[in-house]
Amino acid sequence: MHHGKHFRRLNRTASHRKSMLRNLVTQLIQHDRIKTTLPKAQELKAIADQMITLGKRGDLHAKVQAASFLRVRTSTLSNFSFEHETTLPKLFGPLAERFKSRKGGYTRIHKMGNRFGDNAPVAVIELIDGPGDLKNQMLFKALARRENKKAGSIAELVKDTTDAPSSASPTSVAGGSSLYNKTLRRHLPKVLTSNKWELADLEAKIRSLSISGGETSRKIVSATKA
Repeated sequence: MHHGKHFRRLNRTASHRKSMLRNLVTQLIQHDRIKTTLPKAQELKAIADQMITLGKRGDLHAKVQAASFLRVRTSTLSNFSFEHETTLPKLFGPLAERFKSRKGGYTRIHKMGNRFGDNAPVAVIELIDGPGDLKNQMLFKALARRENKKAGSIAELVKDTTDAPSSASPTSVAGGSSLYNKTLRRHLPKVLTSNKWELADLEAKIRSLSISGGETSRKIVSATKA
């Protein structure tokens, strides 16, 4: 019977599909974030999670398994390099340390609309909790807007978020009843916990990524490019 045999074939042969996914996961580990079509990103998500799990195991067999799947080398007319020299140390070093206490869900997919020309759905897939995490960048931009409008609003929001019980209504948080305030209240504790930040650390980050103008305004934009 043909049960449990369904997956996205991506209009490619088996060998071409495997080679493409090897290329994608290698690029994802190297750059933390890549832009591709939505079906490819959804197929890549499970494979990237498996690679991170191998990195967290860290034993010899896990390294052999990862080395056998990740792309070995890249070559052009003017350049030839072994990618294992960069991907394997990063996978079993910084990435394993970053996700040490996380049980799963190491990647996040952001839908970016449709591509001009063939109208294919495009997405950005990234390893979460990195220095250029898109979700964190959007939170920082929202907090910077609030701070520009009203000084001390970040401290007020953090206090209301940490002191109020999880069952409290969103109307009692930060003086508003909008979905915007509810989203900030839900995501802010995750950012503080994952980065091990206090209020002063968060305020310093917002000041360095202020959207009021100058060089700091372009840091957010450059961090969100795929």
